[in-house]
Amino acid sequence: MKKRIDATVRVILIGGSSNVGKSTVAQALAEKLGWRCVSTDSLAKHPGRPWRQTAAKIPDHVAEHYLSLKVNELVESIILHHRKMSPLVAELIRATAKDAGLGKLVLEGSALWPFITTGHRLKEVGAVWLTASPETLRTRIYDASGFPTANEKSRAMISRFLERTLLFDQRTAQLVREHGCRVVNVDEYKTTEALVGNIIDEANSAALRDRQR
Repeated sequence: MKKRIDATVRVILIGGSSNVGKSTVAQALAEKLGWRCVSTDSLAKHPGRPWRQTAAKIPDHVAEHYLSLKVNELVESIILHHRKMSPLVAELIRATAKDAGLGKLVLEGSALWPFITTGHRLKEVGAVWLTASPETLRTRIYDASGFPTANEKSRAMISRFLERTLLFDQRTAQLVREHGCRVVNVDEYKTTEALVGNIIDEANSAALRDRQR
């Protein structure tokens, strides 16, 4: 069932680190609103998670990426990738915000931090950055990756991915807060539905504040 949202809002950005729940929240939000849902991962590729849901081998370049770089280098690598993606992301946001002929959009991805801080200042765009406790992120990554039964090499890659995720989450959440944008801790919500409802309510409140200025 669709839920009403202020008519001026055409794009909602859902950002956050890996395994924080962006895709689940974005898909549930899009379904609730009757909008389309897109991930920034579909716009450009970067060495992703160092595990597969099938028996497929991890590509050599992905293994080398996680095993050869230090955690700070891994974070800088993903930030550089996001900056290179910025023109594509910006064009998608601007086009959807300004062209009534395009379907309204829930856009999710860790690459959204530049737009959730300084790049989304459009009345048609709402934004939220998701974060979670280190314990939550660790549990989710271990469960998703099969860490307990993984071999030594796989565990090393997963551990490095976890380190990168925790540091990226810490840095970006702080950056978003410093710019006065909204950061939501997913641990504070018992259900995805409750979080989705909160995001819609906040988007409506922000739109109302914009009209009153």
